[in-house]
Amino acid sequence: MKQSLLAPLLIGASMLIPLEAAAGEAPQTGADNWLNALGGYNLSVDGFVRSETAFTISDGKHNPFNQNGDPYNGVATVRNGIFADTTTRNGINQSQIINLQILRGEVETKLQIYDGFSAVARVRAIFDPALYSEYDPSRISSQASGELNGRPNYFKYSVAGSAHPQPGEWDGRQYQISLPALVLQYNRGALNVRLGIQQIAWGQALFFRVLDLPDGLDYRRHSLLDFASEEFSDKRVSAPAMRVTYSFSDNWLAEAYVQKFQPSVLSNPNTPYNAVASQFTVHDRYGQFDDKIDEGFRVKGSFGSFGVQGVYTHRYNPDGVFRWTQSGVNRDIPGLAGSGAALQNTPLEVDPSGVWSGDEWFTYAGLSRLDGVTALNSLVRDFQPYTGALGAVEVPNYAGAHKELDSFFQLAGGALVGANDSGFRGHIEREYRREDDIGLGASYVFDGSPGSFLEQMIVNVEASYVPNRTFTDPSLSAGFLQKKEWTTAVVVEKYERFSAQFPATYFVAQAIYKSESDLFGRYLGGMGGDASKESPGFGGGYKAVALALQQPFANLIWRADLSLLYDLKGGLLVQPAVRWKPSGRYTVDAFYNYLNGHIGQLNNNIVGTVDYAGELGIRLGYQF
Repeated sequence: MKQSLLAPLLIGASMLIPLEAAAGEAPQTGADNWLNALGGYNLSVDGFVRSETAFTISDGKHNPFNQNGDPYNGVATVRNGIFADTTTRNGINQSQIINLQILRGEVETKLQIYDGFSAVARVRAIFDPALYSEYDPSRISSQASGELNGRPNYFKYSVAGSAHPQPGEWDGRQYQISLPALVLQYNRGALNVRLGIQQIAWGQALFFRVLDLPDGLDYRRHSLLDFASEEFSDKRVSAPAMRVTYSFSDNWLAEAYVQKFQPSVLSNPNTPYNAVASQFTVHDRYGQFDDKIDEGFRVKGSFGSFGVQGVYTHRYNPDGVFRWTQSGVNRDIPGLAGSGAALQNTPLEVDPSGVWSGDEWFTYAGLSRLDGVTALNSLVRDFQPYTGALGAVEVPNYAGAHKELDSFFQLAGGALVGANDSGFRGHIEREYRREDDIGLGASYVFDGSPGSFLEQMIVNVEASYVPNRTFTDPSLSAGFLQKKEWTTAVVVEKYERFSAQFPATYFVAQAIYKSESDLFGRYLGGMGGDASKESPGFGGGYKAVALALQQPFANLIWRADLSLLYDLKGGLLVQPAVRWKPSGRYTVDAFYNYLNGHIGQLNNNIVGTVDYAGELGIRLGYQF
């Protein structure tokens, strides 16, 4: 019992021991003797320190979702609103050599407490020295409201009404300290119970998540452009949960979980991989949902060569949904005294960091998978009488929308006082909706003759059905869309040894179909818009294929990887990689992200969203 009471102290104190003692390979030291006296040999500590760098190789490309990458910065743009004029957005596009540079350390402590009880604590610390061409709002005279619209903040998750939305996480502008795991575990025979902050992984996939439903994803740090072969292991959002697993036999298990709902965390405005246009201010309403609970269960087993599983979750979709919201900013249109009192009750805020022209509005509607015409109409319709008092009306088509938008951007820029040097920011809110996910999976292991292609080939088929999934309406209207959605995937895995001189090569091929949204959960009805038209959307579902190869070399010092994702609407990601592990402690990883969203229409495929981010990544790690 005394040992059990000392467990929290041991877990915390163990983080201070020297690296040599943690590795268990050095001679006994005073620290070793002290720990052994308290915890015997039931305490283990390991971890790593690592530098992660990504160098840009996309010559002349910028992240268009950031102020420093807006394609209209410094470009003369014709407007035909109240009158014809030309405006030039005052932003400055800045190239940079480094897309990512972070220093990272993790320590994991495992303690065997007493009679089936154990504890695990993993601590992560990250520092970003911010070696980027950072956005400076003072250079464009921006007064945009919101704590994230000033100097870039690389880690803070900002939620209205909640100072600490992520349990076990402490963030600053350039640092993050978190507890990805803080778990008390009980194991007795067939029963395993885990209680505490943890990840729940139900699937292994390079890019596709069909039955991997419990946790959202963290898009900070390197977004989804890290090693594909890590299968989201570093991206799932940890949450306080209780997870119970019971094995009926060697072949069958059942598990259930209950956890605090935690949403996916998006990259902040003007950080390297931000994917929400920085002309928007996002009001995250997670503070209204931080007491919500997700739950689910899974049954998995096999009959000889056949495997089956079934899952069900009753959860809040961690992706969230977006719509227009009041800005709350009382700032007048130049030359129109008192107009700020009306504007604060609309989604608009006068500021040069906003949109300056109808062309820019429709460009970003397309990039954001929104409809530029209906988004204008819902802004006008949902915020009456204030929008009506400002002269805004609904319009029937692209031409009418473009003219009205140019007129309002002219006013925001100061047309009434003889200027044209500003625009309107848009304010949106992020909310979360409950859904039910039902999933089934089946697998078969082929028993081909030794050395044949079919020997030990594994084929997996997974499908999920959501009868009540909620999507962001491409109009950003107050009423979200609710649809039934089917997701199906086929995965083929195989180890093949081509030579006695090398270990077996691992192959995996995947195909996915989603009926209503793409891999990022964006509704297909918002696809395909650009500066010249509203978004037409497309039917027939979302389709993509993926392929991966992994080849270890002799002595396992070298390993080569190749991952490929092709969106059938014309987007290609190719990631070759190599790992060098000269000893058990040191690891060097290098990978190249080739991204091409222009094989098809840029705003119809997922690669188009990150098309700018071609890069060479380097990781230098030391394990202890």
